[in-house]
Amino acid sequence: MTLASFEGRRYAEPAQSILAWHNIRRWLAFLVVALFLSACFAAARVDLGKLAEGLPKIASWFTEMFPPDLTDIDRVLSDAFQTLAMATVGTLGALVIATPLVPLAARNTTPNMLVFRLVRGLFGVLRGTEILVFALIFVAAVGFGPFTGVLAITFNMVGALGKLLTEVIEPADPGPVEAVELTGAGPVRAFRYALLPDVWPNIVAVTLYIWEFNVRASTVLGIVGAGGIGQTLKDSIDLLDFPKMLTVLGIILIMVITIDTLSSYLRRLVLSPETAATRAGTPVRIAEGRTAV
Repeated sequence: MTLASFEGRRYAEPAQSILAWHNIRRWLAFLVVALFLSACFAAARVDLGKLAEGLPKIASWFTEMFPPDLTDIDRVLSDAFQTLAMATVGTLGALVIATPLVPLAARNTTPNMLVFRLVRGLFGVLRGTEILVFALIFVAAVGFGPFTGVLAITFNMVGALGKLLTEVIEPADPGPVEAVELTGAGPVRAFRYALLPDVWPNIVAVTLYIWEFNVRASTVLGIVGAGGIGQTLKDSIDLLDFPKMLTVLGIILIMVITIDTLSSYLRRLVLSPETAATRAGTPVRIAEGRTAV
């Protein structure tokens, strides 16, 4: 029996026509994207010349900001805390409203698909309506003040929080739920004792992220009269009081960075509980073959 030798043989690559359908499709996609981007730049009226003309004006404002005006620092700090309170209460309100709706909007826990689509649609409407639009609506309904900001944050974040929490619940392992249901437990008990403990760390992490986002978002709600430090920022800009504007911007920056850092730390603590279990003073399991020092 002889083996065929492949030495000396050459195999030519199959010829690809420029007019092949996959090449035509690729060029059509490139053309569509290019036309879309061109239309976007035209509609946005991008003018780098105007930017170049405005940069010296912005630079002159920076020189006028120093030194910062600290004469009214007590009021600025009070407004900053009011902004933090708006974000916190609005996040809690959104969590209370979204919690009973989330199991209805998740595919693995909804009672039927009609309810699933209705609740998902509600989340989409609330999430798709900008928070400033809600603020304008509630300013007309209940007047100016921080309560308007709380309502705007609550209604907008019901949609955002509901969407994120459903995405936490849907990929959950169905094994524990099925095991609990085999014991005769109903869907509510299976959700409470099997599914919820499994996804609880992610739920806490998502809620902390939404709270962090709301602190940043609520700083601008005062522009439309919803209270907080945003109103102070708007007043200083309207009066061209640049030293006070620098003070307000500095307080906003410090507050946002502090909340971001705290929220990130708490999320890591929740999602990685072993970091808390290994801190000083906590008993640690000793690996086999090792002795405690």
